[in-house]
Amino acid sequence: MNHSLYIHIPFCRHRCHYCDFNTYAGQSGLIPAYVDALIDELRIVSLAKQDIPIHSIYFGGGTPSLITVPLYKKILNSIKAGFKLGSDCEISLEANPGTLNQEYLSDLYGLGFNRISIGVQSLDPFDLVRLDRIHSIWDALESIHHARLAGFNNINLDLIFALPWQDLETWKKTLLRAIDLSPEHFSIYSLIIEPGTPLFNWYQNGLIKQQDQDLEADMYELTIETLENSGYGHYEISNWAKKDENQDFRGRHNLQYWLGYPYLGVGAGAHGFSNGFRTVNTLTILDYIKHLSQVNLLPMPFPGTPAQISMDAIDLKTQMSDFMMVGLRLVEEGVSERRFRNLFGRSMTEIFSQEIIGLIDQGLIEWSEGEERKLHLTRRGIFLANRVFMAFV
Repeated sequence: MNHSLYIHIPFCRHRCHYCDFNTYAGQSGLIPAYVDALIDELRIVSLAKQDIPIHSIYFGGGTPSLITVPLYKKILNSIKAGFKLGSDCEISLEANPGTLNQEYLSDLYGLGFNRISIGVQSLDPFDLVRLDRIHSIWDALESIHHARLAGFNNINLDLIFALPWQDLETWKKTLLRAIDLSPEHFSIYSLIIEPGTPLFNWYQNGLIKQQDQDLEADMYELTIETLENSGYGHYEISNWAKKDENQDFRGRHNLQYWLGYPYLGVGAGAHGFSNGFRTVNTLTILDYIKHLSQVNLLPMPFPGTPAQISMDAIDLKTQMSDFMMVGLRLVEEGVSERRFRNLFGRSMTEIFSQEIIGLIDQGLIEWSEGEERKLHLTRRGIFLANRVFMAFV
């Protein structure tokens, strides 16, 4: 079965006010040693299972655009040596405006990167300051322009809405400005004020309030309608792809997660799921390097590596529940009854009869019409998706 490969790059120039990801500022001196550790972990996985077919590679972070081109060349050469890459493999890089220039992007494109995800987050200067982003609007525009000149024809923009100080009109302006840039894909998320972040401290001290839920819903509805009218298909709760007869711009890597297919997680804090096991790597950069430096490179039981702090077998019922929860995020496709039966040998209406009937009665999910029987969110269900997902926990 085709696998996807996630590689975590935890380095950042600066940690933003809302960020609770596994990222670290001020440790760029460890980048060469970290890359060597990545290559060791990739080698261990490839030795354990020969010729794993890979059809997407995703470098996430952190700020992957802090890694130099020669180091990316080393990583990709290691992947090509140990895995079986598809001829049309999607190779994506997350990047922050302010860390990009045309020469760097052209060199990445020459290495085989064919998709770039730019963390714009907002096109309002006040938002960028309050979020403590290191880039300006001009940096964002320049990054997109340079990516086009470098040859990228598959660009994603990350945006955040429902900021505590944001109103509907301000969000609309950011959204329309972003649409004018004509990216092939949007990933758009509502802000969650996470514990341990400066925003959370502001919230605890009464300096900001969480966004009003009704206004947040209005922003989300505006997003759905505006992007649909602008030629983007809403294929997942937080993701939109430009409609194109000649190319599918849906993110192949994230589709791997939502369709329940296997993926390998490499790097500090990376998660994976393959061969019935869920894996989690050690979090910190130094611990990760240490884990990989203290062992020889003999193969381990697949998909195990020395970097992991857990490798848990996932029982069948949990796999079925996870399949329902992630599959229902796909607002167009939903969960296929045929795929469920092929994977698990039983019908989802048999396993989750009560849950399905209850959610249909609430108007949150429905069966699709057509040749293949699929269960998907209703329009109302899209706005109450967490209630749907929790039914399968």
